Amino acid sequence: MSKISSPYWRLGIAATSLALALAVYVFAREYPPAIVAPMQAPVPLLLDHGRLFGSAPSLFYTLTIGLLLGVINADHGRGQLHCLIWTGIALMLELTQIPHIAGLFVAIIESFPGFVADLVTPYWATGTFDLMDLLATLVGGMTALGILRFIPTEKEDASTH
Repeated sequence: MSKISSPYWRLGIAATSLALALAVYVFAREYPPAIVAPMQAPVPLLLDHGRLFGSAPSLFYTLTIGLLLGVINADHGRGQLHCLIWTGIALMLELTQIPHIAGLFVAIIESFPGFVADLVTPYWATGTFDLMDLLATLVGGMTALGILRFIPTEKEDASTH
């Protein structure tokens, strides 16, 4: 029996996670990020329950990027390290939404060229700090790390008997 390596299921989890995060923004957020606003088709029933989906994007984006970073690294240990680094960056981004810190970022970014400021400024200008987003980010990152660390990428190929 030989072993075959297959990162495809991890890529599938990452793609599904990204699709779920985008679905929340497209269907259940009254004010989505500017980059997905052209795709928005709000569903009134879901808008009424917006809080239900509140921190889901934080969890799904962190999970998605953590898994992708792990999958694209040929070295298993480095993949886990990059996932952990990404989780730290995502947590720091959440912390930068604390009002005083967000105001500083807005003031700095407004001096950048127009398209950069237009794309990035809303994250800090309209974003709100939420402990649940911080927790969701941590859970998403730790879930990705757990998948990368504890679930093997190889499976037994019984067809080689």
